[in-house]
Amino acid sequence: MSEDLIHRSEPFHPKKLRRKANVSPESFFGLDLRSGVITSVESFPEMNKPSYKIEVDFGPVTGRLWSSAQICNYEPEELIGKSVVGVLNIGQKSLPTGFLSQFLILAALDPDGTAWLLEVPDGVDCGSKIA
Repeated sequence: MSEDLIHRSEPFHPKKLRRKANVSPESFFGLDLRSGVITSVESFPEMNKPSYKIEVDFGPVTGRLWSSAQICNYEPEELIGKSVVGVLNIGQKSLPTGFLSQFLILAALDPDGTAWLLEVPDGVDCGSKIA
């Protein structure tokens, strides 16, 4: 595949992605990364790109939070019960219909932008710190 075609059709191709500037350890460790289990998935047709509303249980301290994610390469029923990684302390974002996205669910991106959830092994408690 030509370099020009890679850049146009695959915006997240590793050849196109440049390293970001270093951050301090304090900045990284300031993120509240936790494990959680997906408990509910709803379609979110009001978004510009295909998206779901996703509820994740982050355990006894945090409880259940909602987010929106462009992960429609999964069927809703296959998402229920998946153990995932969330960033809990980046603030809330108001989306169409007044829906509040309360955390960021982490995923790896294929070159074309398809998102694949970062999954936690079975048996890890909801709310466990990701280090």
